[in-house]
Amino acid sequence: MQKKTLHIISHSHWDREWYMPFENFRIRLVELFNQVLDLLEEDGNGFEAFHADGHVLLIEDYLEVHPEQRSRLENLVREGKLFVGPWYVLQDAFLTSGEAQVRNLLYGIEKARELGGVTMVGYYPDTFGNISQSAQMLQGFGIKHAVFGRGINPVAENNQVKNEENNGFTSEVWWASPDGSRVLSVFLANWYHNGMELPVGRDEAQKRIDIVVPNVERFATTSHLLLMNGCDHQPVQRDVGAAIRAMNELLPENYEAVHSNFPKYFDELEGSIGQLHTAVGELTGQITEGYGLLINTASSRLYLKQWNARLQRELERWTEPFSVIADQFGMAYPRHLIRHAWKLLMKNHPHDSICGCSLDEVHREMETRFMKTSQVAEALTTKALTFIASRVPQPDVISPSLSGYAITVFNPLERSSGSWVEVEVYAEEAIAAEEWQLLDSGLGQSFVVQVVDEGIVSGFTLPDDQFRIRWKKRRYRLRFYASKVPALGFSTYYWMPAQNKNAVATNQALCAQSGNDEKVLENERLKLTVHINGQISLTDKRNNKRYENILILEDRGDIGDEYNYIQSEDENDLRLGTGGFTSLEDCSVPGEPRLRIGQSWSLPQKREGKKRSEEELAHKFEWLISLEEHSARIDVELTWTNLSEDHRLRVLVPTDLETGDVYADSPFDWTKREIVPWEGWKNPCRTERMQSRVALKEDMEGFMIATDGLPEYEVLRDGRNTLAITLLRCIGELGDWNYFPTPEAQNVGKAQKVRFSLIPLGQDMFEGFNEADAFLYPAKAVAVPIRELGANEDDGVPIRYSLADLEQTHPAVRLTTLKKSESEEAIVLRLVNLMEEPCEVDLKLNSQSNPIVSKGLLDESTLAEPLKLEERDTLRSLRDQAGAKRIETYLLKQQPKSREG
Repeated sequence: MQKKTLHIISHSHWDREWYMPFENFRIRLVELFNQVLDLLEEDGNGFEAFHADGHVLLIEDYLEVHPEQRSRLENLVREGKLFVGPWYVLQDAFLTSGEAQVRNLLYGIEKARELGGVTMVGYYPDTFGNISQSAQMLQGFGIKHAVFGRGINPVAENNQVKNEENNGFTSEVWWASPDGSRVLSVFLANWYHNGMELPVGRDEAQKRIDIVVPNVERFATTSHLLLMNGCDHQPVQRDVGAAIRAMNELLPENYEAVHSNFPKYFDELEGSIGQLHTAVGELTGQITEGYGLLINTASSRLYLKQWNARLQRELERWTEPFSVIADQFGMAYPRHLIRHAWKLLMKNHPHDSICGCSLDEVHREMETRFMKTSQVAEALTTKALTFIASRVPQPDVISPSLSGYAITVFNPLERSSGSWVEVEVYAEEAIAAEEWQLLDSGLGQSFVVQVVDEGIVSGFTLPDDQFRIRWKKRRYRLRFYASKVPALGFSTYYWMPAQNKNAVATNQALCAQSGNDEKVLENERLKLTVHINGQISLTDKRNNKRYENILILEDRGDIGDEYNYIQSEDENDLRLGTGGFTSLEDCSVPGEPRLRIGQSWSLPQKREGKKRSEEELAHKFEWLISLEEHSARIDVELTWTNLSEDHRLRVLVPTDLETGDVYADSPFDWTKREIVPWEGWKNPCRTERMQSRVALKEDMEGFMIATDGLPEYEVLRDGRNTLAITLLRCIGELGDWNYFPTPEAQNVGKAQKVRFSLIPLGQDMFEGFNEADAFLYPAKAVAVPIRELGANEDDGVPIRYSLADLEQTHPAVRLTTLKKSESEEAIVLRLVNLMEEPCEVDLKLNSQSNPIVSKGLLDESTLAEPLKLEERDTLRSLRDQAGAKRIETYLLKQQPKSREG
């Protein structure tokens, strides 16, 4: 008879902040670890190991209070009794970027190794759904095993599996990413508390055995059965050794209970697995009635998601890459400060934090962390851009007094880009702007520029080598179109007195076309028509596809909580903002026709029971809709002050595209999902999550919406395949296991501002990514007085520069990071192929530093021998193949020696 082993793993799932603020939970954390350390050092008590919940931040939190305990803790880690890592935090997987999750593992594994050793198990006990590329990410760090608690079977009350609705999946599964990577995984079919508070008494122990053992065996495929001895913020069970002895006295002779740990459990599991099911891609538990999936945490406290999206973009596409470029020209790469910013941001990434499903006090503290992250990241970006801009050459032909300004425009995208740019110029004295001109780097072409005199302003400078300097200067704001700015690089323009006044370019503005009751935004690609009666239509002039009655506001009552949207039972619940506009005016600027639209709309004040109140409050909305001269997208900004409670506000964009699938971006993936849910789905709401873009595609046409921190969408099954984007959700309680009021989650009295972009698509859906990126990552510019630049001789910084570009590569291949490696002087450049087939990569690299390029892993280790590069003038070209849905990491070594900051 085969022997069966009950692996009992002691743990405490540690939500850092949730239904109590962080410091309240830390008091309990300190008490927990004081006890754990004592128990692990005692002999003969049967307490052999403790799993520290898969992330190291709780260890940092403990050691901040008890730094004197570090050596004890490290000894226990080295001895294989205390198991830490591999994550820095247990993040939400859908609401944090792929690169944020890579940093999470980089810093978590590093910290765990500093503490004595890392537990190489991908631990996702309570993640609100699991993303498709998890297996590939884990494999990129050499992690071959995972544990997860949600996503493949229906979940019943108290997070246990509905035994009558098993999908056929077992506890042990292969979990595969769309590229084919897979990890041996354990699904916590009976949750992570199925072995909590094990009884010591004989009768109670027998009762527990009769319940838990059959429940585990029902889903297990091997003789190794997992019992998780703990739960949320669970105090350690001090007598678990005695409880295990009691179990062994009562279990049949072919069963044995042991106090175990995950490395031991997986070692034994590896030798006993047979044919297993494979769960492919994202795991969100869609075979269900549609309730309790926690997907609506994507719209709880949307202001948090907006903060997070902006700061992830700042770090990933500005701070890190331009610090790399500045490092090439002599600035010390600020590795430690960048890590500091990432760690501040990641402290907001645990699921109960970024998902917006905690107490008001918790989320107030998050705002402070976001502000701190912003201060560090934006200051580091400014430092890098200013360092570069101050070292571009002086123009070859200058006025005797060296008057004028060099304006350096920076492009964070992996392909050259044209962009409208705004830049501030600080002058010592008044400038006759009508007698100045904006010239390209060769001084041969002048450009249209809008100049606004903003008057005298005060400021100060903090030099590196002397005391602060106060100043008063005149500020001018310049706006112009910078064409073909090099990828991952910059281009320089000069604003200076015109040598020939006839050469001064005049300011011209594209304006919205006007009619009696309508206005039109139009360029060579798109035409948007807005009627005063509230009707808006959009025509894609490239294929004559017309989208009718778009940008409708929808409002419904919400009687749910921070976790779940639950539709009001009011028969008159649905409200559509179709009553027309109160104002419609042209507010165009040069090169960008704009419309400002006023709209007034009355909404119920709050909920009354399961319905909405009869009392209504008037809301005033202001739309700002713009179409840049050279773009194929419509940018939309909507502002208002929310006055109502218990409701959800969305914008609707009917597409009339005939398709059964929707595409959305998730970390390192472009995920295809079915619009029509499983046949047993009953919830009238079927929202989904994205990072920043969602699209529908039919043959030669399609439609994409890119959003700035609005991660919840739904495709309505209304016969028109309407895309619905959640703009605001207001609720008054946390939800879950008790009543916790959250009045600040109602957002009452708060000014709201949301941004999104409408992008009609042609034959190639991925071309829309270029427009989405242009919306999300607009260029930045820095102006420096010409007289403060270096001399004409080569100062090492050219007037135009590109570190790397993917101009000749299919747009489905996207850049995800450009940074310095954590442990050596190498540049890490990462791409992802979003297509379901391999794609040729043509990556051009600046050869100034003579890079040697090797393939690498996500952990930044070298994977193979250096790759061959082709010489092309001042560039070197790397030709490679990115596998289907594959994350490809390249390490560029032998750079000039860096000076660490």
